[in-house]
Amino acid sequence: MAQNGLKRPTEIHPPSIRYTLLDSSLRLDLSYTVVGPLKIMQSFGKYVLIDHISSGGMADVYRAKVQGIRGFTKTVAIKRIHEHLLERTRFLRMFTDEAKIASRLVHPNIVQIYDLGEVESMPFIAMEYVSGRDLYRVLKRLAAMNRKFPWRLATLVISDVCTGLHYAHDFCSPDGQPQEIVHRDVSPRNVVLAYDGDVKLTDFGVARARDREEHTEHGVIKGKVRYISPEGAKGETVDRRSDIFSLGIVLAEMLTMAPLRDAPNEMVMLLDIRKGYFDRGRIDELPEALRTVIDRAIATDPDDRYPTAAAMRDDLLSRVDAATQPMTKAEVATFMHALFTDDIEREKRSDHKAEQDLVKEMQELADEASGKSIPNQVEMPTEGNPLNIFGGREPGPVAIPARANEIEPEAPPDLIGDLMNQSLCSLFHWLAESREDGRLDLIREPVRKSIYFEEGHPIFATSNIESERFGEFLVADGQLSREQHAEVLDFAARKGMRFTEALLALDVCTPNQLFTSLGAQVRDRIHDLFTWIAGSFEFYHDAKPVDPVLPLNLRSHTLIHEGIQERLPLGVVRKIMREAFQREVVRCGSGIPADLHLSGRQLRIVRTIEDERPTVAELVQREKDEEWIFRLIYMLAQIERVELVEAAN
Repeated sequence: MAQNGLKRPTEIHPPSIRYTLLDSSLRLDLSYTVVGPLKIMQSFGKYVLIDHISSGGMADVYRAKVQGIRGFTKTVAIKRIHEHLLERTRFLRMFTDEAKIASRLVHPNIVQIYDLGEVESMPFIAMEYVSGRDLYRVLKRLAAMNRKFPWRLATLVISDVCTGLHYAHDFCSPDGQPQEIVHRDVSPRNVVLAYDGDVKLTDFGVARARDREEHTEHGVIKGKVRYISPEGAKGETVDRRSDIFSLGIVLAEMLTMAPLRDAPNEMVMLLDIRKGYFDRGRIDELPEALRTVIDRAIATDPDDRYPTAAAMRDDLLSRVDAATQPMTKAEVATFMHALFTDDIEREKRSDHKAEQDLVKEMQELADEASGKSIPNQVEMPTEGNPLNIFGGREPGPVAIPARANEIEPEAPPDLIGDLMNQSLCSLFHWLAESREDGRLDLIREPVRKSIYFEEGHPIFATSNIESERFGEFLVADGQLSREQHAEVLDFAARKGMRFTEALLALDVCTPNQLFTSLGAQVRDRIHDLFTWIAGSFEFYHDAKPVDPVLPLNLRSHTLIHEGIQERLPLGVVRKIMREAFQREVVRCGSGIPADLHLSGRQLRIVRTIEDERPTVAELVQREKDEEWIFRLIYMLAQIERVELVEAAN
């Protein structure tokens, strides 16, 4: 058995490099020879790799599991950069860019990014695992069965991908700046059909965005050749209409079950794409409504295409009839289960075996670490894994958790709501004014954060985001090196300590430094919530943290001030305040909370409001700073210290 109790990865020979036409993709083909079958149960940090899904020019993708306490397991996909690319800075930046771009895109039609990290200097991306097949494999399976792609499924796929693309194209940074994201690789391999009927767009590895680190040089071609737009084939700057062109090609190929273009080599194909040449006879037999959509989507001149993906979707859906109306999610699920019955059963068996093997491996680890066997009277579960894997590090003794029927279910929340209807600012204000004790959960799937309140003020916050763990916070803040972080984690695992206890035991920091850093981390977790413009909340009255916490001296109104001034997206504030631009600002409520910590300039504006009832427009004109006035008035309105009323005639 390997040192950490889990099997070593399969040996992989160094890559043989050659240029080849791979699904009409103009890119370097890095071909590996794998020795023997892929083995499961490879430890990789806090994840356990179960099996290999696919391999591309830059990375391998694995199905993996992450383990938690009390039987929690979650299946994820791990994208791990090829080892021979680790020394090439450009590829590392591209890999990081993919995670940075896609992690911000939280949408049901886009595969979600959970985590970006390193394990023993090996960068990886943890992402949503979609149990299903990409569109390329669906087309390939249908072709092998001599079957056509259902037109109704094609309209659903295009409609859903358009919805996801439009969200990405319109995405703005927290300060309201458009990010100008262009996927640049819309193709059948990057559209996933889940077995449950969902349709998702994936792989933003070559996407263009305003703030990516690795920018494409002028004249460089990105994406699979067969789906590249004419402007992309010329190496020109592309915008969202380039993705619309690619999606038009995908639609045509789904409906015809054949490539829209053929060429003896990629250079000839690129020349044809630049000129807009293709065999129109291949789509002539399609229904006129669908042919019209394809014609507009793949127009040579971008100005002749749909201006947005939403416009393409709306036009497509306006033209469908009984034969082409989109399938329902249930119908897609039925179709996928019929087409991939054996694959689904194989995946279920593999998943079940992985769970059993993981329980066995972890039990062996527990025995080795404790030097004794598990008592006979303790019954091990036959399914699931209730053991904590300690993030892939060598653990100390592993405790057997309480049986499921001994854990009392949590009571339902006392208050639920939507952040679109009640802002985080007003929630914090209500909790402070009411001096509430309890836990506030903020949810924007797959992200979940919990804030514990005592007498209306936060005392602690938790998050399921890997990068927001305390150790990662210390590393990012420069207080710990990556090597020190690993040493503290290992020490904590061996001694059965909390991470904070291990920091003090190893004299890495003083209690005062720990106290200050914990407060800064909790403040940072809460500040991030002010960037959310959607999500839901739940409040559990009198809920307490499981473990005792240090008093961090955080104040709700201080956090409101900091969050609105520093993190709340300007676009959100601007939209609300411009609608109230000509309204009068009227003072109301009691005194200004002392912990709001208004500056002298802000207090002067409050006094002006009390004396004059100015309009928002008048305040902007006086201060010559629209954003500053907007944020101040928005904050005062959220804590019910001013009202915005129609101006008197």
